[in-house]
Amino acid sequence: MRELLWSTFLPWARIPGTPSYRPVEAPADLPGYRPYTEDHEFPGATIDDTRSRRVYHRLLAAEPARVAEAAALLDRLGLGHGPDDEAWRAVGEWFAARPVDDATPSLALDLGLLLGRRVIETRDDARWEADADSVQAYPQVVLGPTATVIALPLQAVESHADLGDVLTTGLETTEPDSATEFLAHLEHVLSEQETPPTDEEIGWLLAEYGLEELPDEARERLEGHPTRTDPASGTAS
Repeated sequence: MRELLWSTFLPWARIPGTPSYRPVEAPADLPGYRPYTEDHEFPGATIDDTRSRRVYHRLLAAEPARVAEAAALLDRLGLGHGPDDEAWRAVGEWFAARPVDDATPSLALDLGLLLGRRVIETRDDARWEADADSVQAYPQVVLGPTATVIALPLQAVESHADLGDVLTTGLETTEPDSATEFLAHLEHVLSEQETPPTDEEIGWLLAEYGLEELPDEARERLEGHPTRTDPASGTAS
């Protein structure tokens, strides 16, 4: 009830008592490391849209400094952090083997931001973006105009996922090709039934794949059927 009232009347403010990035001293195994210190909750602890967007923007504002901090720490520890899957697999194993302490939340944040930055630097048209479907503030790495999610680096670090696999997925995932997916679906439909889709069914399929007209390959595929397809709109005449 307390969280609901706070979220309703003061959605821009952190709920008192929520864990935040408070000032802590760096442990001995993190030489020269300066933990992140800000009075906002962890990205996975926000509970409403307003608060998640505020925390997301604060994290992105701090990203350049935190990426530099994480990179410098890994350099001092002799751990690679370029766009190499084996290097990041080693970073993930090192982080997972560390005992949890007061610096762990900051370290997880910094490693996640650094991993995401390596993907963004390596791929054209990749960027950070907020998760519009979640009330949590985790930045995610997306690709292209479709905002295809290609990496969730902060969650991956926190959950001790294989960071080498996370990097590889982020570097290799491509945007969906709606025309190719539509054609594959059409081929499946034609293989399952003797008659081609009706005009209405074709319209539904086009809308489902975000297409305004039949791709050339689909138009050619339908030409041999009794239903004559209008080449401009994909409807029968």
